Amino acid sequence: MAELMENQGEIVAWDLHEHRVKLVENTAKRLGIGIIKTKVRDATIYEEKYQNTFDKILLDVPCLGFGVLKRKPDIKWKRKKQEIEEIKQLQLKILQTCSSYLKPKGELVYSTCSILKEENEGVVQEFLETNANFKIVKIDLEHYIKEEKIKKNVEKGDFIQVYPNEITDGFFIAKLQKA
Repeated sequence: MAELMENQGEIVAWDLHEHRVKLVENTAKRLGIGIIKTKVRDATIYEEKYQNTFDKILLDVPCLGFGVLKRKPDIKWKRKKQEIEEIKQLQLKILQTCSSYLKPKGELVYSTCSILKEENEGVVQEFLETNANFKIVKIDLEHYIKEEKIKKNVEKGDFIQVYPNEITDGFFIAKLQKA
């Protein structure tokens, strides 16, 4: 994102885990990017000082990881059915909390590395049902996705669902706009 912004402006990056924050810091330093401000922070905890602060928010929420099975096949043996509801509630809490930090007319991208409908469009739909001030915005990835092998594994609609294939992992993207 910082490269797309040509290292102008400001990016605030939060993660619950310090080692992930350090990864972001090290990558930014390696790339010569100076606009990223990192913080170890729990995104489920509301902080009033961030209310209506951000123009855009990217939420790469924790998920069960079923989109990366080809790289981590043990996931299917470690996961239990009750984890679906638990992770869904965590994702919804993060989405609900962080959406309040978006300015009016701001955009939020919700993403996971999962292919489970409960974690993806299920969470987005539940959020939209209780947040009438948000709407879903269609994403046109045609100019981003050049590989035909990937295109055949993409489900499009109000969101993008890429299924695992020989080139990429599976992931989900939905774009929301605040009124």
